[in-house]
Amino acid sequence: SVSLVNGNNADPAIRNSKDVYVRVSQRFNLERDPNVRKEVQAAGPTGPRDHTSVRLGAFYYYGRNAINVDDSLFPGLGTGQEPFYRVGGDFRFKYRQLEIYGLGMYGHDANLLPDLENLRYDPGTPVTFSGGFVQTQYWFYPWLIGLMRYDFVNSPTDFQNGASRHDTRNRFSPGLQILVRANIKLGFEYQHRWQQPIPDSPRFFRPNAFLGGIDFVF
Repeated sequence: SVSLVNGNNADPAIRNSKDVYVRVSQRFNLERDPNVRKEVQAAGPTGPRDHTSVRLGAFYYYGRNAINVDDSLFPGLGTGQEPFYRVGGDFRFKYRQLEIYGLGMYGHDANLLPDLENLRYDPGTPVTFSGGFVQTQYWFYPWLIGLMRYDFVNSPTDFQNGASRHDTRNRFSPGLQILVRANIKLGFEYQHRWQQPIPDSPRFFRPNAFLGGIDFVF
């Protein structure tokens, strides 16, 4: 798949250039029996049933941030273009009531430094980061799903800005989903988060959380 986007989320575009997103993926059916591989799978008395399979994918995102667009922030410098890209891969594995999927990504942002004396932009140290997540879920019953998720972001810039105690921010999130009715699902999740510095103190704390929610379809 290939797409062109404005790159400003829901806000009006402030630049003429378009961001480019490209993704490729391939699903491999791992059923041993050739006849089973051709069957259509559906939910049964023990819960959802799908072919044993693995899907591998890769993606690339490229764009250019525009700074000083109206020349009001740095008069006389004009508009600066800061190229950035995101590249990564993803996977999804299914086996009976077990499903494991995840994603890894690397980000690179150019960093322009305004030189007001010579009226130009000088290249600064790029901002880079990497991260991703892995989630496992298992259908104990058709109405009960157990979840375990691990998220992480490795960003030295966030560490320097005081967002975490170390370069890597991570989070463990065990949870449960309960299907009360065909159109009502309850969700519960506990989040064990990374350490953050306490303002004006040498100590650190973990802003752990317990979340609950409900999905209602009508």
